[in-house]
Amino acid sequence: MRTKFKLHHSNDPINQDLPESEKLLISYEVTGRRYGLYSLGDLLCSTYPFDETGIPNMKGDLAERIARRVMKRFLQRFDQNRGRIGGLFDKSFDPKNRENYVVANTKRYVLKIGRYPNMILLKKTGQGKWGYQHVTDLDGLFDFRYLSKRHLIILESKTGKIDVQAESLYETLFVPLRKLFPEAIFSYVVFADRRHLMDIRYPEYRILQDAAVRIYEALAYHGIASFFFEFQENDSDFMQMCRHLINAYRTYHHERVSFQGSVSVTDSHIAIFEPGNRRPYLELARDPSTGMFRVLRSVRSF
Repeated sequence: MRTKFKLHHSNDPINQDLPESEKLLISYEVTGRRYGLYSLGDLLCSTYPFDETGIPNMKGDLAERIARRVMKRFLQRFDQNRGRIGGLFDKSFDPKNRENYVVANTKRYVLKIGRYPNMILLKKTGQGKWGYQHVTDLDGLFDFRYLSKRHLIILESKTGKIDVQAESLYETLFVPLRKLFPEAIFSYVVFADRRHLMDIRYPEYRILQDAAVRIYEALAYHGIASFFFEFQENDSDFMQMCRHLINAYRTYHHERVSFQGSVSVTDSHIAIFEPGNRRPYLELARDPSTGMFRVLRSVRSF
């Protein structure tokens, strides 16, 4: 599948009519369809630092985002007359309040949304604050209906070595998932750099390296199919995207704005008043998840 990424700035034409948080910093095209890959809102809500120390986390995050978009496009184009994506969430799902949404549960296991669209698999142990133990995170989960059967596709992305523990993968991940979705057919998809996926000594034969072979053999024994995709982006491409995000973060945090009037400031709230007016014309509140202030009320345009 043909893919390419494009870097953007907040004042680019593509962002002209978008709300501030939705302005694109990176877009990604897969076989003629363009997706937003990383927005200004993503930048402000991310938990990793935007400097040299945060580059491994940035690369991992970007790899997950790319893998999800490529997989989505692949499924959209696969036998379009008989296959469709969808059905993972029921009617109670609210996209605006999706964090910690429980996708499926049994007496022993819970699958819920962490930082959307990543998911968290929990096991009931009776230990800890809520009695559940973290089992693993899922980079992506696709619900694909094909020929009246439900296929659940588990996505894993790696920018470095494929360090998946193949020997315990079935027991750790698929035993719980089969309890949660007993009617589903499961597949496991790994996205990785070609250097860690294929034997580079014989590129013309596309021979899998040992780590990928171990995954295939371990899951095939239990009737689970494995698929391996290589990123079209090399390490230089990922570094270019990371540098762009670092520069965008620095630019955003160096912007300044001036206001006139009296100011009331606390750790979580800022209010600005015109002289002689007891009601503020601008109020901001700190977002506890990002530490950034957002506008609560404004009676002016700036």
